[in-house]
This record gives sequence, C-alpha cells and structure tokens, in this order.
Amino acid sequence: MENAMITMKNINKGYMLGEERLPILKDINFQVNKGEYVAILGPSGSGKTTLMNMIGCMDVMDSGEYYLDGMAIHKTKEDDLTMVRNQKIGFIFQNYQLIPTYNVMQNIIMPLLMRGMTHEEAEEKCKNTIKLLGLDHRIGHKPNELSGGQKQRVSIARALVGQPAILLADEPTGALDQTSGKEVLKLFRELNDMGNTIVMITHDLGVAQSAKRIVRIVDGQLQE
Repeated sequence: MENAMITMKNINKGYMLGEERLPILKDINFQVNKGEYVAILGPSGSGKTTLMNMIGCMDVMDSGEYYLDGMAIHKTKEDDLTMVRNQKIGFIFQNYQLIPTYNVMQNIIMPLLMRGMTHEEAEEKCKNTIKLLGLDHRIGHKPNELSGGQKQRVSIARALVGQPAILLADEPTGALDQTSGKEVLKLFRELNDMGNTIVMITHDLGVAQSAKRIVRIVDGQLQE
C-alpha cells in the first residue's frame, strides 16, 4: 500500500427496496497507485456511479475498508468527510457544476477560500492554474459566455487548483462535442504526465481508452 493512492478492500454497498436489500457493489477490491490514470468503464446500472460516490467520499459503504492517500476513510466520521472532499479530491463533473453568476476566477477560487486561504494567496494559485489550462483570456467571463470545452476547462482548473490527491472525473466528455471531448482527454493525459492521479468514470469505451488502465464494472463487480 506504500505507493497506493486508493485502496479498497471488500467494499459492499446496497440500498433497501421496500423490505428487500438490493446489492449494488459486491466485494469490490480496487487499488490505484500514485500517478496512475485509470478509467472505470461500465454501462448504466452497473454500479459505477455508486462506486464513484464511494471513491469521492459522497456516500458510505456498508462494509469493507477504504484508504485514500493513507487515510482510513471507513473510520472517518461523516462530519469530517467534507474536509476530505475539499482537500483530497478534485471533482470534475459532466455538467461542469459552475456557479452561473460567478466569473472564471470566482468559480476556480472558491474551494481555496473554503479552506481558509487568504484571497491574495488563493488568487495567485488560481492565476497559475488558469494559465496552465489556457484560460487567461477568459478570466473575467461568466459560464454563459464560454463554450462547452471552456466550461469543462474551468471545472478542471477548479478541481486542480487545490492540489488534491486525486482528480475524480464523472463522464467528463459527456456534454461535449467530439472535438472538445478530444481536447479534454488530451488535457487529462498531459495532467497525468505531470504526476496527477486521475480516476475517470465513463460508459464510453472510446473515452476509457484514453486512460492508461481500464477497469470494467459489471453487475456491481470489478473486472480487469
């Protein structure tokens, strides 16, 4: 586990449907090492969204062990998971999740201010990330003034700016045209080459093949 960023052992998760328990994740064992770029590939109903929620500390498991960057998540109180999400995980969503009344800088800076960072320090970090993502000329623009590809770059910048342990991307090209989608996947490869650990969830084999490792989820179980 020394080089592991994510380690999941015998993870089980289910939901009650009336009086019957419906199993969603079944004895999941999964490891991602530091610096890996992994795609979790599965169709609708396979359990991939539930697994993403587990990795992202947005839901709790019924049983099993989960270690994220050396931290025992399964032993962490729910109240402390907000801190884990803010400091350890950079989320990238299919629909961007940008605040429409905020400009590019304001959207990207928000997670840093939530950590208690001074505005001056946070703005300096944001400027570096904005430059890296090629958004310098859009810094004062609001989401409705951006293309889909630019919105996703803002989403990636927001995820990246806090230097998280992992970038967790949920169908990151799902709302994009083919050209913008390819640009985002090229950007992911570049970010991974810089040492960032990336876990991407997708139903699209073509998208998954941009990662350096593919793990399939079928009926709540992982296959490699």
